This record gives sequence, C-alpha cells and structure tokens, in this order.
Amino acid sequence: MSSEIIAAKDYVELLKQKYQGFEFPAYKLREWFSRSYAVFFDCRGPDTTDCLQAVLKKTDFEAFAIFFVVKEQSGIYRFMDASFRNLGTETLDHFTTRFHSQLESMTKLGVQATGLEYVECVGHSYVESAQ
Repeated sequence: MSSEIIAAKDYVELLKQKYQGFEFPAYKLREWFSRSYAVFFDCRGPDTTDCLQAVLKKTDFEAFAIFFVVKEQSGIYRFMDASFRNLGTETLDHFTTRFHSQLESMTKLGVQATGLEYVECVGHSYVESAQ
C-alpha cells in the first residue's frame, strides 16, 4: 500500500488533533484517504492505488461531496459537508479541481452567511447512484 493512501479513520484522528472538538460522522466515512488527491474512497480489491485511480476516473457518480471544517463564533470547530450533483459525466478528479477553482468561494460565502467561519476543505468524496 502506498504511504500516500492511509486508512480514513487515521486521517480523521489527525483532524481531531488539529481541530479540538472536531467530530467526523462515522456514517460519512469511507475506508481510505488519499493524501495527494484529498479523496475519501472505498476499495474492494487489494490494490488501493488501482482502486483510487478507478474512482478518480469514474463518470457515473450521482453526486460529489466535500467535507470541510468550520469554526463557530465560540471557537468550536465543526464538521460540515456539501453535495454537488453530477449533472453530466464529470469525474471526481475533474470535480475536485473545479471545486477549488469555481465552487469553493461560493461555499465560503454560504457558510459565512450562517455566521460560521469556513476554515478548510479536508476532503472530497462521492455519492454512488442507487441502482
């Protein structure tokens, strides 16, 4: 297994150390996390690198998810997430780039409108189509 791919639960533990009080809902957690792509993903085979590449290039996800940290006025850090519907045949790899270049500023504004401070995006993921 590549050292750039770690168990997602280990990555969440690092986040908990960085952001006191931060809780990542276990039901949103996938099995693995890629440090270089900042992607949470599942893998059914023994080679996580191959699984990651397949997930990054898959075009039929129903939606893409982002996970981010916000800070309340009290100083407490919280988990938030947002989903963006896949309106075409976009890949997760393309979405992550598009999110940071086009959609992240809109997400920050939306969070600020609720009185919270957007701290950082801590990962991306996907929603599979119900079949």
